[in-house]
Amino acid sequence: MRFWHPSRFLIACLLMGGLCACALYHARPLPQQPDLHAGIQPLQVDAGQFHLPGLKPHPFDPAKGLDMTDVAILAVVNNPALRSARAQARAGEAQAFVAGLLPGPQLNYSLDHPTHQAPQYVNAHSAGIAYDLTALLTHGAAKAAARASARQVDLDLLWQEWQVAQQARVLFVDCVTNERKLELLTRLRAGMQSDYAAERQAYAAGNLALDGLALNLAALQGVETRTANTATTRNGACRSLNEVLGLQPAVSLKLVADDDADAHAPALAALDESLAQLPQRRPDLLALQYGYRSQDELVWRAVLAQFPGISFGITRAQDTSDVHTTGFNVSIGFPFLTGGSAAVHAAEATRDALWNVYQQRLDEAASEIKLIHADLGVLDSELAHARAAAPEAQQMLAGARAAYARGDLTAPAYYDLSIAALNRQLGTLDLGAQRQQLQIALETLLGLPPQDLLHPPVNEQSP
Repeated sequence: MRFWHPSRFLIACLLMGGLCACALYHARPLPQQPDLHAGIQPLQVDAGQFHLPGLKPHPFDPAKGLDMTDVAILAVVNNPALRSARAQARAGEAQAFVAGLLPGPQLNYSLDHPTHQAPQYVNAHSAGIAYDLTALLTHGAAKAAARASARQVDLDLLWQEWQVAQQARVLFVDCVTNERKLELLTRLRAGMQSDYAAERQAYAAGNLALDGLALNLAALQGVETRTANTATTRNGACRSLNEVLGLQPAVSLKLVADDDADAHAPALAALDESLAQLPQRRPDLLALQYGYRSQDELVWRAVLAQFPGISFGITRAQDTSDVHTTGFNVSIGFPFLTGGSAAVHAAEATRDALWNVYQQRLDEAASEIKLIHADLGVLDSELAHARAAAPEAQQMLAGARAAYARGDLTAPAYYDLSIAALNRQLGTLDLGAQRQQLQIALETLLGLPPQDLLHPPVNEQSP
């Protein structure tokens, strides 16, 4: 019976093991149609798995209507851009994992067949295995950089989820506010259309002058134009909200407005405290910290890579004279003679760029937060004044309506008072919407913390 040579058996085992460890190819054709939902009923939402700004345990029941928090949750669940970002994050995590792996050994085999046939000559062959020992020296830094990079990917995704959730909340405010404005305009338009129909009859009977009828028509047309424009704005805001939620444009959502009548700008002392804690809380800043840590490890890896590179191998051979030998080989490289310091400087330059990006992000956040805080103070004052004056405006409008019904007030004067009262109501709605949107922007910039981000990575112990 003929047995395999030990070196051939080793090679066969390594090849089989390598094939078993290989991943297989699976085809995945591209989609051929949109994947927007025609409603929210088939969506399954688990709010407990999301870290949204200020999100507390919140029941999700679309049958009762969607409030601002429901919209934020739904956006994180079903936003098309976030689905793509999650797929990219998985790819980034896989790449970071591969980057932290040790390189495998190098296996070589050679065969020499003598072209001069003679009884004393046999086929010569050699088999060997070698390993780059330098990889062991730099592996710790490479693995730490890979771990930090993977964490950065997770935090970047979390920041994208927060931004999408806040964008959905801003569009929610736009859609609800324009819906309320449209209701007010539609109600006034209906009343003016009814009054104008009566005035046309009065004009036909000779009881109303033509100039009076023309003034009334101009006022009615102005309200009709504003109503149409507001309807267009409402439709655009609601369609944009559907797009963020991953829904078809025609889907009509039942939105339940949040009452912010008692909302006030945060105290400056609390704002300063939040700013001081911002680097330990906001996901994008934490992601940059991990990215900086990863690059710092790469700088250290480049420093270590300057040391002489050593590769060691063992060889088993047989020459054409059938002489068997066993030996080893050692190779030494000198990277510091071939640009090793340049690699260190390049890695340090990248790290310095990340340092500046992080500092810029901190500076921008502080400036924007202080500016929004000042704007909120102005809006709070204007909104309080507008709400305090609302009852008086409603009383004046009721008195004007009664006077017009008695014939003590002309139609143009009544329309002017009605439109003035409407403008005051619309202005109050606009102020409230601006205030809510500024509050959302402030919450986004402050980055309200989930519990797993309370500690900065610089204080963590690497596993």
